[in-house]
Amino acid sequence: MSVLAIQSQVIHGHVGNAAACLPLQRQGLEVWAIPAAILAFHPGKLYPGQGGPAPVLTDPSAIDHWAGALATLPHWTKLRGGITGWLGSVAIAEAAGRALIQAKAANPGFHWLCDPVLGDTDTGLYVDPALAAYIGAHLLPHADSATPNRFELEYLTGLKVTGLPSAMAGADALRAKLDPQGPRIVVATSLNRQDGGQGMIEALAVSDDGAWLAAMPDLGEATPKGAGDLFAALFLARLLRGKNVKKAMGFAMAGTYAVLRHAVLNGSPDMLYAAAQEEMRNPAREASIERVR
Repeated sequence: MSVLAIQSQVIHGHVGNAAACLPLQRQGLEVWAIPAAILAFHPGKLYPGQGGPAPVLTDPSAIDHWAGALATLPHWTKLRGGITGWLGSVAIAEAAGRALIQAKAANPGFHWLCDPVLGDTDTGLYVDPALAAYIGAHLLPHADSATPNRFELEYLTGLKVTGLPSAMAGADALRAKLDPQGPRIVVATSLNRQDGGQGMIEALAVSDDGAWLAAMPDLGEATPKGAGDLFAALFLARLLRGKNVKKAMGFAMAGTYAVLRHAVLNGSPDMLYAAAQEEMRNPAREASIERVR
């Protein structure tokens, strides 16, 4: 089984495709990784005396050329899924959308997970508003699942998320934007709700089959960047391996927690994939999960 992944790529650290590839591979999936941009490191990372991450955005025509070449391979019709994350510009998002729509059309049962990387509660919107609008209007309607954080869920739906009922309302509103022919799964991450879950980091998964709330201990603000990219990759991998939404979310929560905890215990500002990959694949601690609908 293979996955087409189009998102940013960093040289140092693990965000974007640098966060997604190994988790997918360790779950038995080959990854066709197209960089939407290449950066030296995550732009939010702070080291004494560092310069900027020197981002180089991929020319959208290059994405078209690469996807066109890949489509000539016999393996193109054996892709099982795709994932998009941080895309950088409207033109890049357009090219990524063309590639994923083409792959989906060639592969019955293809599952596209759109991780709408737009911003966060501590930063606000950190992409061009035009890009955020394009993802909401033109990528999500072709996607089968989405993994927004709380800020992104609010931004895409216009609904304020403060507790579990409003989180479920937001997830339902976002599900309505997804491909009506697909499973329409939304996993809202980093909830930090006011009506419970204190001291925990939570995710809410909503699908046609029900809704589930998963929780792991909150590791605090020292956790490395890229957790959302890791979570999305693990969640998609388990779906493609035949797990249901509840089990896929539980595994993604547990695997992400294990890698983040390993980094925190070792005082690392980055996830340590080489050292923590066995914990990523076989997390020792399971997430707490309850059905909420």
